[in-house]
Amino acid sequence: MKLNKNSIRFKIPFYLFMFVLVMLLLLWVLEIFLLDTIYKRTKTDAILNMGEYISSKINHPDVEDYINQLAVSNDVCVIITNENGAIVHRSDSSRQCSKDITNTQRFLERITNAYQNNNTYIEEVQSTEIIDIGISIPLRTYHEIQYTHIIDQTHPYYLFMNSTITPINATVDTLKTILTIVTLGMSVVAIVLGIFISRKIIRPIHELNQSAKKLGQGDVEFNGKGYLEIEELSETLNKANQDLHQVETLRNELISNISHDLRTPLTMISGYAEMMRDLPDENNEENLNIIINETKHLTRLVNDVLDLSKLQAGAQKLTPTRFDVTQMILDTIERISSLSNIQISFEYDKHEMITADEMKISQVFYNILNNAIHYTKDQVIVRQITDQKNIRIEIQDNGEGINEDEIDDIWKCYYRSKNHKRQVIGSGLGLYIVKQILDLHHAQYGVTSKLHEGSTFYFVLKKDEA
Repeated sequence: MKLNKNSIRFKIPFYLFMFVLVMLLLLWVLEIFLLDTIYKRTKTDAILNMGEYISSKINHPDVEDYINQLAVSNDVCVIITNENGAIVHRSDSSRQCSKDITNTQRFLERITNAYQNNNTYIEEVQSTEIIDIGISIPLRTYHEIQYTHIIDQTHPYYLFMNSTITPINATVDTLKTILTIVTLGMSVVAIVLGIFISRKIIRPIHELNQSAKKLGQGDVEFNGKGYLEIEELSETLNKANQDLHQVETLRNELISNISHDLRTPLTMISGYAEMMRDLPDENNEENLNIIINETKHLTRLVNDVLDLSKLQAGAQKLTPTRFDVTQMILDTIERISSLSNIQISFEYDKHEMITADEMKISQVFYNILNNAIHYTKDQVIVRQITDQKNIRIEIQDNGEGINEDEIDDIWKCYYRSKNHKRQVIGSGLGLYIVKQILDLHHAQYGVTSKLHEGSTFYFVLKKDEA
């Protein structure tokens, strides 16, 4: 398969590599460039917490023990003096602090800074360790954090703490080496793992894509496996493939049926017209009625196809109005009864009002009623059943009924009953049009049927409040 920047095979390794790279970059920033800052900040916070704790325990009889424990655990020297500079408490490691206490200038400088900074002053300074063997010899230069705090201003105690900042250059160099190895290793692992995952994912997708290219050309089976989503996609495509074949089959049947239904009336119209032209005695009302009826049949076929096209294109829009649905049913029954020998009865309690598209609801009722007349034996019963909120319209015939395996299919586009006969006039689109219109109205509808006993179609509309 062609590899490009929009391919999953490319994107998964790329995104995984970038994720690892960002995480490693974050580690580099934290461990190398910010390590010194974080270390000093942590050290400073620990000394500040120690100062608050020691200040709260200054009058405790075991304050010396607390000082020693904190000094050892935090690598800090601690000295507490009174206002005259005399040492009151000290840690065992206080030698590191003693030089500032014995140096009067430095002692006063630290106390002054504390007074000027709300009784607490902390700073980072550079110190030099000196050995005196008759002459002063500097041993090493180091950095330390010096903390000064005035515990009580009335009879003050001065808290001094010094803590050496350990050089971390060697630690940084070690971390650099480790992170370099980790960066290279993780980059390779990310790329290899990304390629493996992408191949694992893309193989079934590639197979589905190849099968999808043949969709509609013949028998195609989708066998995507490995992941739940791919299996679900495979099932969906198999269902779509089945639906496409079914639609194609039904479409071909529809074209065949409509072609037959169009050819027959055209032949009859042409034949009777020529007979009436050539034989003056045949120019009578009976032959004219045959031509008229066949013309009406052609009109119905054309109208059904036009309505289907509009519905599928979404061109049909509702125009709701308030109207008397009972009167609409009565008018439709009267119009159809004049053209049919089938007995039609209507059972209702009173006239009801609804708000809907009157023309389309009339078309729904006409299509269902016309369908019932064509399939019934001798009568059709129409019922209007009302409750507090809804009006249910039922159209019952006493024909042969509908096979159980056809109940769900009769509403489909292009579907035509297996029991269709020429004498049953229609395109097979009427019920699909009914379904589309009722769906636009968000109405309930359905059918109950038993073989050799007939069928009852129904739809439910919301009635207007009185």
